[in-house]
This record gives sequence, C-alpha cells and structure tokens, in this order.
Amino acid sequence: MYTHKSGEFPKRIRASANDNLNYLLRSGTDQQINFIFHLNGYIDPERMKKTVRLTMDAEPVLGCKYVINRRRTYWERREDLDELEYFTLIKSDNPEADIRKIVLYQIDPSIESVIQIKIIRTKTNDILFIKSDHSVMDGGGFYDFLTLLCETYNKLIEDPGYQVEPNVLATRELNQVFKHYRFRKKMRSLLRDKGYIPTWSFPAIGTGRTKKTFTLRKIEPERFDRIKAYSKDRQATLNDMFLTAVFRSLFELKKPVENKPMTIAVPTDLRVLMPTKKAETIANLVSATFVSLKYNPDATFDEMLLDINKQMTKKKDIHLGMGQTYMINNFFKLRYAWVRWITNKIYGGIYRRGKMHPIITNVGRVDAQRRHFGDVDVVDGYIITPINWAPSFSMGISSFNKRISFSVAFCEDSYDKRTIEQFLDLIFQELPQ
Repeated sequence: MYTHKSGEFPKRIRASANDNLNYLLRSGTDQQINFIFHLNGYIDPERMKKTVRLTMDAEPVLGCKYVINRRRTYWERREDLDELEYFTLIKSDNPEADIRKIVLYQIDPSIESVIQIKIIRTKTNDILFIKSDHSVMDGGGFYDFLTLLCETYNKLIEDPGYQVEPNVLATRELNQVFKHYRFRKKMRSLLRDKGYIPTWSFPAIGTGRTKKTFTLRKIEPERFDRIKAYSKDRQATLNDMFLTAVFRSLFELKKPVENKPMTIAVPTDLRVLMPTKKAETIANLVSATFVSLKYNPDATFDEMLLDINKQMTKKKDIHLGMGQTYMINNFFKLRYAWVRWITNKIYGGIYRRGKMHPIITNVGRVDAQRRHFGDVDVVDGYIITPINWAPSFSMGISSFNKRISFSVAFCEDSYDKRTIEQFLDLIFQELPQ
C-alpha cells in the first residue's frame, strides 16, 4: 500500500463485481463512455497532460490495467505510465469528424490507458473529449473524475509543482453501499422489484456490429423550461417525463400486444443510498431498476406519466435496484471462469431469443459552476453512451445549462438509422413544445 514514507502504490486492486460485469457486457456493447465539452477558449495542453498523469496517482485505479485469470480479476498498476498514450492534442479543421472518430474507437482496458483525454483544437476554441472504459467507472464515477481533473488543472496554475495525495485507502467495492443496510432490506429490494425478464426489444434489422455510428439531438433552454414547468405542475420529475415520451415512442414503433406489460431498464446510481451521497473513490456503483407499462393506444401522456411517477416513487422506496446488485456482487465471488461461463450462457440465451430491455440512461446535469480550467469555461457538454448492437439498445440523456442532449450510438447493420431518427422524432413530438 502507498505510504508517505515509501511512496508506494498498491500493485493490485481487486476488480469489483460491477467492474467485471461491465467488462463481460462487451458482448452486446462496446462499453465506452464518451463526454464532450465545448470550451470558450484554449487550455494549456502541457498542463492538461500533466493533470491527467497526476489523476492516475490521485486515483490509482486509473493508472492500472485490467487483468484476467481463471480464478479472479484485478487491476494491476502499470509500470509504463510515463510512456503510455493517454493525452492527445488534435488540431482540427473538421471537429465533428474528429469527435466521431474518437467515439467509434474502443479502448482495451487490458492494454491501453483506461482514461483517454483529447483536446480538439479549432480556429476559435478547444473541445475537451474525455473517453473511458465502463469497466473502470460509471457515469457517477465520471463526474468524480471530471471534478478531480478540473481541480488538479487549476491547482497546477497556482503551483506548477503541485503534487496529489493518492487515494489509496478507499474501497471501490459495492460493500461501501451495502454496509449501510440490513440483509432484510436488500432482500426486500430484490423481491419487490419486477421486470427482470425482457418482454420486447428495440426494432432491429440484424445483429451486425461493424457499421458503428451515433446520432445526437438537443433540446434548447427555452423548451427545457417549458418541460420542467409541465413536470412540476404534475408533481413528476424530468426523468419521468423522458420515460413517458420513450414508452409512447416505442409503442408507436412496435405496436405491441395490448394490455401486455412492456419493460424498460433504467440505470440507477447507488451513491444516493449512501449517507454522504458520494463514493469513496472512482468506481462502478450503478444498478438498474425496471419500469413497465401496458400498451393502451387510448392512454394519454398524462395518464402514462402518472403511472411511471408512481412506479419510480416505489422504486425509490425499495432502494433503486440495490437487491439485484447485492445478488450480482455475491455471484461474482465465485471463480471468475465459472462466472464468465454462466454469464455468457445467460446472455447467449437472451441474444438467441432476440429480446432485451431497451436501456434509458439519464446521467443527469453537469454542474456548470464547477467546470472550468483557469479562466476557460465549459459552455456546452454532453454524453455519447456506449455503442450497441442488436438486441442491446440504449439511449443516453444528459443536460448542461438547461440544454438537454439525447444520444444513441448503434451499429447500422443492427439498427436502421431511419428508425433511430424516427424514434427521436417521436420523443421530441411527445415532450411539451
């Protein structure tokens, strides 16, 4: 372990159950998290490179590679950090093309840096691109990293010799959540959640995984205010609004059997179940819960919104999917070779049946007040969620300064791009104008 006297970092860090699960899910998705931030000026590339390197000391797992053997998996501290490629300055005449190229690239966490930073330099400003593999962090972990990145960069402005304090005593394990709850509450969460078995999937044209692309839509601040007011009048959340619009859009595309429950998976952040609402370190603390609606062509938006709001309120009462994650955590205590075999069997059956919950990931709001690099501010930011191939499908939602972004990353030999565009068109039509 690291000590002030020895200056040593842990050579190995145990991979958590969620780390391993997210690595195994690469069979249906590329498991890449992409955040793009548009700045109102230029940042110092050398200072940023040093900043990224320091974050690998501040959070030692970022300076590790993912190692697999038959018995267990772990993160192993790299010996080549100073030679590793983790930062690139790209001078660009076509930033959109460069963004697309980076999104489509897949990090191999067993070989490459698990965090990669790109500055795309245009004629007017910089675009900061942060890319990570889902095996090392989730959306909440990314926000922790972004805070660390900004703070470290700004401290280097004040003191070019600044050194970080390594966070070596913290745990990345899910037990940092579970220890606050009795066994009975975990089982209650498991048994009272419903919708584990997929009942449908997003309409696909194949199962190819080669023609990777993504599409992005945005709602501007003026319309955001109207959507927010609409939800407040009905005592619902913005997420309830988005889920309602998604259900109605999928019903329009799929026309499922009437009065049969159809289910969407909603990732949830287990950090909210901790007393501090904050993880000890950068980690994967995501779970999922399930929301179901029966197809009724005569149901109004408000009727469906009320149903979803009631369901999500109950989900919070049973701790947002904590129970299933508790079981997954115990499952991954088995030998890794067994876990991998069983997981592949389960997902192999899902792929053969061709049904998988559509996943709607709302990573929430980027706090604009805390995101700056010296006197350079972030003026827009959004997420591109992992690229999926059928039957896996997900849509990411993020917001910055009241601007909401919707992203779908997919393979065109799995999903028809026209269907994806129609899906987004329908969502935008369903939400208050």
